[in-house]
Amino acid sequence: MIRFLNVSLEHAQRRGIDNVTFSIAKGEFVVLAGPTGAGKTTILRLIYQELFPDSGQVMIQGQFQHKVSSKERAIKRREIGIVFPEARLLHDRTIFDNIALPLYITGETRRRIQLQVNRLLFRFGLKDRGKAYPAELSTGEQKKVAIARALAVRPLILLADEPLAHIDGEACAEILEHLCQIKEEGMTILAATHVADPYKSIANRILQIINGRLTE
Repeated sequence: MIRFLNVSLEHAQRRGIDNVTFSIAKGEFVVLAGPTGAGKTTILRLIYQELFPDSGQVMIQGQFQHKVSSKERAIKRREIGIVFPEARLLHDRTIFDNIALPLYITGETRRRIQLQVNRLLFRFGLKDRGKAYPAELSTGEQKKVAIARALAVRPLILLADEPLAHIDGEACAEILEHLCQIKEEGMTILAATHVADPYKSIANRILQIINGRLTE
């Protein structure tokens, strides 16, 4: 599903990644752990094709990314859901509209949007919050909305950058349970984190990255 072959990328202002090689099979839940600046977010951005390597090759679903046209790239990005450390919700839109945003962009019908968003609201325990605004939700609830939005277009891959950031213990447990369920449904998940311990019971593997290099 995801494969890096000797990938290196150097940033002008901070350390990038150096000769990184790993692969993630379909349906695996892999955790990428390391300190700030280690290269975790760079790897996520390479997968999402916001960045491109200086050397080496990135392969997604059997396709080398340097061979994908810009038009194909836009389509392929729809197959990847992404969650950021901050929820990044639109504060002037309701929770319903925040989750629906990717569906509006891809041109889904109003009926399909209604069905999919309501399904996700129910799934994440937010069925009575669709008309609320982000400021009315707790940080943990906002994180659920962010994950629901990432799942709205039914992606094949979920990239989660610090999905437990800024939330307390109970909310962390809920998010981990949701990630576990998503994994059990067959989605490929790559989560980047400073601390790997909370994921040990549900992840298939943990990759450690330090100073742009995978160490284990």
